[in-house]
This record gives sequence, C-alpha cells and structure tokens, in this order.
Amino acid sequence: MTESRLASGGRDGDKREASHDRPGIDVVIVSWNTSAQAIEAARAFAASRRVDARVLVVDNGSLPEERQRLVDRAGEDFELVASPSNLGFGGAANLGLSGGTNPYVAVSNPDVVPSPDTLSMLVEVAKSEPAAGMVGPVFSGSGNIYHDQLPGPLTLLLRTAIGGFGRRTVPIPGPGQVARVEQPSGACFVMNRETWEAAGGFDDGYFLWYEDVDLARRLLDSGKTGLIVGGAVVEHSGGSSFERVSDSRQQALRLESLRRYLRIHHPRASRFSGPLFRLIARTRTRGAEDSH
Repeated sequence: MTESRLASGGRDGDKREASHDRPGIDVVIVSWNTSAQAIEAARAFAASRRVDARVLVVDNGSLPEERQRLVDRAGEDFELVASPSNLGFGGAANLGLSGGTNPYVAVSNPDVVPSPDTLSMLVEVAKSEPAAGMVGPVFSGSGNIYHDQLPGPLTLLLRTAIGGFGRRTVPIPGPGQVARVEQPSGACFVMNRETWEAAGGFDDGYFLWYEDVDLARRLLDSGKTGLIVGGAVVEHSGGSSFERVSDSRQQALRLESLRRYLRIHHPRASRFSGPLFRLIARTRTRGAEDSH
C-alpha cells in the first residue's frame, strides 16, 4: 500500500515546540468526498485551546477534485494523508494515527466542528480517569442518540429489521459532569494513546459501521470505561459521506459489519443469523430498486 503525507510546514512545528507545556494530541479526520467539511473541521480542531493539536486529514480515495481541494489547503491547519484507495473508516483512522507520538489521540468524522475548549476538556478526563476508554463529547445536533449501552445479540438482530429497536436515550451530563456509557459515539472521541495502541485501534475488518461498537466492546472487556463529558460540545451535521452511496450498498455494508461483530462477540447468535440476514438483504435491496 502506498500513501503520501503532506507535512504541515514550519508554522505548525513551531507552534508545537512553543507549547510543550500543553498536552499533545494527534487528531485524525477521515474524509471520503467530504473535503469542504473536513477542512472546516480541521480548522476548528487546530484552533483548540490549552492543547497542542496536530491535525491530520486522511483522504480515503476520494474523487480527484475532492482530494485536490485538500492538497491545496494542506499546511494551513492540517497535514494530509492521502490513501490511494478507500480503506474504510477504521482503516483510515488507523493509518492516520499510525505515525504519531502524542500521548492522546482523537478520531473524528469530517462533519464535526468542536468548540475551542472541547479537546482540552476531553483530554483532561482521559488523563484524570485511569480506566478511561473512549471519551466522547456532547453533540449539539442529533448525534447524542449514538451514545448507547452495548446492545445484546437479540437486540442487534432485531435492529436489522427495526432500526432503532431497544435504543434507550442516554442521559447527557451537564457542564462539569461526566457520565459513564458503554459505547460513546464513534463520530468524535479522545483516547489515551497507550490505551488506543493496547487495543490495537480499530479492527479494520469493518469497512463501515460497527467499528466503534467493536472498539467499545473490546475496551469494556479489558476493564476500560466509556465516558461522556458535559460541556465538551461539538456540532455534528451527520451523514455527509452517505449521499454518494446507494441505499442498497449502505444496507449491504451494515449487514456485513454486523455479521462480523456477531461472529466475533456473539458467536452463538451468529450461527442463527444467516437466514435472517439473507431475507433482509433481499427485501431491502428489492425495496431500494423499486424506489428508483
């Protein structure tokens, strides 16, 4: 696999050297044909206060004009990591964070814009809580629905037919409060690098969907705790990459990832899931074709 990295230049290097007393964090933003959003997100993360943020945008095999926009802007607020192919969300995040050395890491969707103090608040909790796993913010939009308790196998199977089945609203902590949750949203989170590397990062066998659920599951099994930090706010528009993916393709990817998750974490239920998945795949694909 070949990749190219466009360094951020001297300005950012000088900034990091001058701010050695602040905690360092490597922030990776995964972009697939979402260059405009990724640039806005990178600018916001780079402007974070009380942390020394090194921001990387991983272009995940985007269209030439999308990648060129990132090439043109690289060096202002971010470094560009250009993957020649689409590695999936988890694979791209792993690639972006593989060369970093800062003690904290952050993973973000491109359609996330943090407030200036969000990163420092998340890092502070990751630093002060010895058992912290994924440390997530509060979303100003609808993203809070993706903070969840880890669902059991029956709930997961029923969600293939009834999307939100068994999902309970997780109480969102207020400013100055921290709440425990088994699965913080994967749209934006911070981790201690040592914890991230001990977990092996994302399992890049998931192309899209469930890579964050799998990571949360593995962290919980290792004794780590997911946390949400009240007052650490991000804006999240959501769904910007999916506009170029057909409904049937989205459904196929979701089922493929769920099948992998069940096989790894709930092997007994996985043995009985095949007929249900085949039925749902046929039904959803037919419905998508009929709507065109």
